[in-house]
Amino acid sequence: MGKDAIKLWYDSEADFLEVVFEKGKGVAYDTDDDRIEVRLDAQGKVLSFHVLGLKSISGSPLNVEVKPKETKQPLHSA
Repeated sequence: MGKDAIKLWYDSEADFLEVVFEKGKGVAYDTDDDRIEVRLDAQGKVLSFHVLGLKSISGSPLNVEVKPKETKQPLHSA
């Protein structure tokens, strides 16, 4: 994956979308939307996010803010 590339991966059977901006070690955090998790590096930069149940997010256009919850409790390292 090049430096300016963004990787998108969608599994229609699981209805799971993953967007990767940059590979690297990071920690996954919940967001205010239970269907979305965001992965941050040690400096707080967004490395990736994923959406479980993309089809359930309604609205036109799709407008979702991807940021950790204020508590910033990590879910797991990745």
